[in-house]
Order: sequence, then C-alpha cells, then structure tokens
Amino acid sequence: MSFKFEIFTKRLITVVVLAVMIISFSNSAYATPIGFKNMDTNKDGKVTRQEFTAKIDQQFARMDKNNDGVIQHNELKTFHAAKFEKMDRDNNGYLDKKDRRAKNMHEREGHR
Repeated sequence: MSFKFEIFTKRLITVVVLAVMIISFSNSAYATPIGFKNMDTNKDGKVTRQEFTAKIDQQFARMDKNNDGVIQHNELKTFHAAKFEKMDRDNNGYLDKKDRRAKNMHEREGHR
C-alpha cells in the first residue's frame, strides 16, 4: 500500500508542478515564459522528453527549498512571493504596465 501511495504522490507532484509552470509562465503577462528555444538545449529544433523533463526538474528544485522531494505549501508561497517581488519593479504592491516596461528596459540593457 505504501509503494502505491508513493507512486501516486510522485505523479501528483508532477501534475502540480506542470500546472504551476503553465499558469506561472504561460498565462502571466509579466512572467518570463520558458519558451521552446530555452527548452531545446541542443538547438536541433525539437524538444525531447529528456529536455522537457529537465526543465521540470529544475523548476521543482527551485521550489523545493529544503530538498525533501516534496513541495510544501509554504515553499510554494515563498516561491511565488519572490517572483512577484521581482516583477513588482516599483515596489507598489501590484503589477502594472510600468513594471512591464521597466522589465523590458532592464532586459534590453543586458540584465536578467
């Protein structure tokens, strides 16, 4: 029974991470999308399962601050709070067009 629960838990974590990635990177006007070119590490014009899962593993590792193999609620909140603070360039507590313009100007100057 424990083995089945462990498999279920790993699958659930994978689904949660994918959902968070899709919501965070694809839907947000202020987030930097992962993008095809970024995932295509060998630049062959294709994204293999290995290339795709490598990005998921990197994202999971960034979220799992205590490296216990599980993303806890507080880790997820901390991860998203840090992303929000980075995007809120004028520190006014919300995201607006000014933040987006500041981000674009910052990137054009060679910063990330």
